[in-house]
Amino acid sequence: LKPSYQRYLRFMITSPLRANEAAKLTWDQVDRDRSEVSLSAEDTKNSEHFVMPISLIARQVISDNENVQSELVFPLSSVENAKMSSWSYFNRCVRKTSGIENFILHDLRRTFSTLMAEHTDVSESLIDSLLNHKQSATRGGVMRHYQKSQNLEKRRDVMSKWGQLLENWVLTKQAANE
Repeated sequence: LKPSYQRYLRFMITSPLRANEAAKLTWDQVDRDRSEVSLSAEDTKNSEHFVMPISLIARQVISDNENVQSELVFPLSSVENAKMSSWSYFNRCVRKTSGIENFILHDLRRTFSTLMAEHTDVSESLIDSLLNHKQSATRGGVMRHYQKSQNLEKRRDVMSKWGQLLENWVLTKQAANE
């Protein structure tokens, strides 16, 4: 797997952003001091501003890219600062390298949601908020009109737990291989 594909894929495992949102991520959208990514309404599928807290492991993946001479955090195209357009090629490369025949990037968002629900006591609504689903689609009645909280500190905690789960799984696998 090309190093740029590898870094992007690692980030996608550590952060449940949509594939296109992460592929278009620019350095000015990353706040390393606050460990978060901030997307404007124009940059999201649901046309709402979104702040994604990132775990320590996600921050390390981003830091690995600091020497990249590009406006984009993950320059996936062979054309400088061009947006990614060869998703089918990317997916074929990942399938070949991983041996997962039916791999698609969106599965990583499902994996995040499922594993957080299975292995933590985090509420489904908080997990859903990190997937940046439109709130009105998942909230009904009065709550849709009055509840506008972003739960940023709670979401930071969730992403920290996600990073810890990933790190524990990696350490467990490394120990098993020794």
